[in-house]
Amino acid sequence: MDGGSCALWLSGVRAGYGKAPVLNGLSLSVKKGEHLAILGENGAGKTTLFRAILHLLPDIAGTIRVLGRDVKSREDGAWVRSRVGYVPQGQGKGRLPISVFEAVMLGRWGKSFSYFRRPGARDRELTAEILDVVGLWDLRDKDCRALSGGQTQRLHIARALVREPQILLLDEPTTYLDDASRDVLARLIDQVRKKWPLTMLMIIHDWQYARRLADRAVYLRRGRIEECLEVV
Repeated sequence: MDGGSCALWLSGVRAGYGKAPVLNGLSLSVKKGEHLAILGENGAGKTTLFRAILHLLPDIAGTIRVLGRDVKSREDGAWVRSRVGYVPQGQGKGRLPISVFEAVMLGRWGKSFSYFRRPGARDRELTAEILDVVGLWDLRDKDCRALSGGQTQRLHIARALVREPQILLLDEPTTYLDDASRDVLARLIDQVRKKWPLTMLMIIHDWQYARRLADRAVYLRRGRIEECLEVV
């Protein structure tokens, strides 16, 4: 599969935070519309992989191609981040009194409004649509700090989706969720896939949960893709 036909194409990627790379010659291709689960032990480089895709690391070697574009410069990185939705692991509820609606609409920051432009009708319409999809419309006026763990995770996903991404990165979205919330999240991910032709990459520890949601799974060890796992 050539890099131009993939949503993501990485070849010989080395990246990290100091002299010793965390990613050590990693190669990976992800088809457009595919949902890929990424498994691996702590420290294997899973989150570092996401940060490399987003061009958020100081030193990256090798080839990273996103939606057909080689990512090399700061400008390339900004372009990628405008097209990729990212939900980091373990995001909190925040300390400021802000409504669910406002918190999700802030996901549009830098996409259609910023310091010198206020949110417009399209921003509000899209926020309302996404809140309905993730099941938070009835809580739109609620203070974010009063949400449950599962509701907070859905809010973070909504804030990524409101950017209208072509690729969605989910870093261990089930962390700290109970079984009921995990089931709700699984149904939400299925619904999102049916509604939008997104490419998704999800870091996950639970193989059974990965099988439930993914088209394909890979196992990351010591900064390299070591094994591709069939999802049946």
